[in-house]
Amino acid sequence: MAFTLAQYAQLERDEFKKGIMLKLIREAPLLNFLPFENVDSLNVKAMYWERLPSGGSWRAVNGSYEEIDFGQTGEVHESVYGFGGDMKFDKVFDSMKNYIEDPKAAHLKAYLKSRAIDWNNAVINGDIGTNPNAFDGLKKRVAAMDSRQTVWFAADGSAPYDPTTNGAAARTFFRKLNGAIRRCNGGKVSAILCNEAVIEGMEAVAYLMQAQGNYFDVTKDLLGRTFTTYRGIPLVDMGLLQDQATDIIGNTEVAGDGGADSTSLYFVSFGRDEGLHGIQLTSPNAYDPLKGAEMEDKPATMLRTDWWNGLATFGRRCIVRARNLEAPSDWTEAVS
Repeated sequence: MAFTLAQYAQLERDEFKKGIMLKLIREAPLLNFLPFENVDSLNVKAMYWERLPSGGSWRAVNGSYEEIDFGQTGEVHESVYGFGGDMKFDKVFDSMKNYIEDPKAAHLKAYLKSRAIDWNNAVINGDIGTNPNAFDGLKKRVAAMDSRQTVWFAADGSAPYDPTTNGAAARTFFRKLNGAIRRCNGGKVSAILCNEAVIEGMEAVAYLMQAQGNYFDVTKDLLGRTFTTYRGIPLVDMGLLQDQATDIIGNTEVAGDGGADSTSLYFVSFGRDEGLHGIQLTSPNAYDPLKGAEMEDKPATMLRTDWWNGLATFGRRCIVRARNLEAPSDWTEAVS
């Protein structure tokens, strides 16, 4: 059975490991929603339907059913990758007594936040062609799918789309959003991934149409945090890179007209059957490989985190990218 990392954290009895999981969840909100399935090898294989079976179904009186064509299947191979790192604590921290926050705790929080950012970035921008030690992200996966899995707000070759130009533009914006939902496993969308400005912008366009109550609501995760939802689907802000200024899903993507002033939304259907889900060889682990001993090359102790995980796409319709949306800061009704 597949569980989200938040559910795994609830089941974890080791309080330290549980704390590590909860910190990752706080910094990577997608882990509240993405289910993970345990695997027993570094590589897994599954089949998907390229073409469904046909034939049979109807016959005449005293007639025979047409012979069944058993369709065509394809294979997909996915892998898990080692994710974590070694956190080193200078022994001088043990001698410090007068501090506002324990320096070791502060460094650990910053370290885990940085690791969560790396994972967030891999979900969107991962490419084993440039980093073979991490999984392929949604951008690369959807590019390999049928062209219908990419929805253009404004046609390829055109300037990026501004939904606040007038009422008609706002209505078209929501029509495009709804079309993207339908193309994602027939409307079985589990989450919409975007950046903070787009979430604020969607709400602004709804206000422009005086349709806030018809489109948006809120939900809460297991940590009690509130998420905006569109048609009941959580809108997940994928956050910033380590510089705390650059969006993981940027507002400077190449637009249809060749400029660098557009952004995208990713519609994702989670699940083992024809959906996208996480796979893990191990649950997130945290331990001291030296058992409290000092490192040989420096006066420091060590904490190691290690999590063998990946993404698996066992379906051809589980991701939709809606692209060529103008950066919200450039809209007629600008969203900062």
